Amino acid sequence: MYVATFYSFKGGVGRTLALLNVAYEMAQSGLRVLVVDFDLEAPAIHADRWKSTPSGTTETDVGASFDHPGIIEYVSTYMESMRAPEVSDHIVDATPDNCSGAISLMPAGRIDEGYGSRLNAIDWNELYVDYDGYVMFEDMRAQWEALHVDYVLLDSRTGFTDVGGICTRHLPDAVVTLFRPDDQSLRGMKGVVQSIRNEGTTPRRQQPVALHFVMASIPDADDEDGILARHRRAFRTALSIPPGRLLEVRQYQSMDLLTQPIYTRTRPRTSLAGSYRELTEKIRALNVHDRDGVLDYLTDAGKGGPDPHDETYLGRIRQEYAEDAGVLGELAETSYCRGSILDAADLFERMADLGSLSKRHQMRLAESRHVTGDHEGAAKALMMFFQSPVDDSSPEVNSGLIFRGLNMLEARREDRGIYLDGSPVISVLSSSHQAEVAEGLDLSPPERRVAAAIFERILRDGDVSPEIRDGWEWGLAFACMAIARFAEARAFFERAINENLNVAPIPTTFNLAMAMWAESGEPNAETFRQVLKALDVEEDKSPWLDDANGLQALAVAAWFGGRLDDADAYLDAAEEVIRGNRSAISCWSYTRVPHKRFHDHCEEIHRLLSGEDLKPDFIRSPRGPES
Repeated sequence: MYVATFYSFKGGVGRTLALLNVAYEMAQSGLRVLVVDFDLEAPAIHADRWKSTPSGTTETDVGASFDHPGIIEYVSTYMESMRAPEVSDHIVDATPDNCSGAISLMPAGRIDEGYGSRLNAIDWNELYVDYDGYVMFEDMRAQWEALHVDYVLLDSRTGFTDVGGICTRHLPDAVVTLFRPDDQSLRGMKGVVQSIRNEGTTPRRQQPVALHFVMASIPDADDEDGILARHRRAFRTALSIPPGRLLEVRQYQSMDLLTQPIYTRTRPRTSLAGSYRELTEKIRALNVHDRDGVLDYLTDAGKGGPDPHDETYLGRIRQEYAEDAGVLGELAETSYCRGSILDAADLFERMADLGSLSKRHQMRLAESRHVTGDHEGAAKALMMFFQSPVDDSSPEVNSGLIFRGLNMLEARREDRGIYLDGSPVISVLSSSHQAEVAEGLDLSPPERRVAAAIFERILRDGDVSPEIRDGWEWGLAFACMAIARFAEARAFFERAINENLNVAPIPTTFNLAMAMWAESGEPNAETFRQVLKALDVEEDKSPWLDDANGLQALAVAAWFGGRLDDADAYLDAAEEVIRGNRSAISCWSYTRVPHKRFHDHCEEIHRLLSGEDLKPDFIRSPRGPES
């Protein structure tokens, strides 16, 4: 059970309306909520508050009395008998129809002619000094907890009062302070907030009272002179409001405010309802026992910057959910995003011990191990990510997540084909994303083999446009060049040219020439000349002349096509361009190679241009790994 008090130093800021809406929002999410009306001088909450609608209000509803015992009768009975009454006798059900959870109400008291007399008969100071009022309220709180409610929301009266102290310091785990952005509110709030912060822990409450700050009744108007900004800064400074703890609620102009409606129920798309939902989330976020609230908190904390008050609360979350892999995962994500890599690594390791790692968390485990130098552990985590089954609990698998793993493997200089061969994570992607992954598998013949298998699968299963199918078939043929499936590659490139498929003619013709060379053992000079002719008529040659692989390919085509001077010039230009790149596709291997290896390939091509009888790597050793 978590007790949150709604307090305002002055009236007219919408405190009770906020409480009513927060209670409904909590109940609608399946929680059991008890509302306690401690605004004894001006009681306004009755059981029908959550059931009525603005349009259903009649003249007889205005000022209607409420005939049910509440706080006043409870305290009066206690002072007469010195025995705590049954709380359940002072609580009434207030749950609206079609509500997922439950709302109950402990009202201020029976509203009749004698209410004022009964209220004035209670001396609150005497209650604490002579009647063990502290024990009475502790017993009341224990009885609330015995009702198995999730939240108790207290509506406290305004100003400096004895009842206000009960609501803001004795009973609550959290206080929601609502105030206008004016000087009087600031002066009054400073003392109240400080007294709450000075309240020590108790055997029951081991943590300080959490504070939420709501700047309410803000005029919904232009602020040309920056008045609101200055007041916002003043309140943040004077009240030491932590980052992310100040919620603002604008004035909402509507006659139905006279009925204090439940906007989150009757008008959920209004800005006011949105503010109440945000307030609900903030209250739940700081209740360490509210799992859903904690998860929302961690999601937000992972996106934003560090809050100096967060570390203690994050530690409490870690302690509370030491066996809950779902919460630990979000906590680890938060730590990772905040730069606490070692903490994140510890948490992911804990999740691994629990045997409950989603695909996203398997990748995070690999990344954290990699960063902390556990390279063997990182390799195991990556193998787990790529090869363990995918189930309904891993909806987060996407091509971006897969490429994170591929990039890590590339940085570790491992052959990615071993990890991806038959990988279940690929098959859950859409066909277009599978194609994206296949196109990125370009570092070695084993990777090209996996890429070819992916293209074959999506071509067999995919119902796509002719343009997309042409692109996938081109990708398959290109992969086939690296794995000695030359006849298949040649057949596609020939068809692509003859049928004028939607593919680029220059690289298609070049690849056809290379496939014919690989298949027959002899270069076909005429086909290479067709590459040069296509280049000659191309208006924009920059895609080929600004690309290391394009220049390298043109050098080979120029040599066999009889343009010897062009061959040397193209090859020199290719070596110059590759200096500014970490890696590039090489036509000598049909894989992407580091720039040093690309230079080695260019040196071999220089020897070819010098008259040596050389063949490319993909023809000489098509099944060997690319170093």
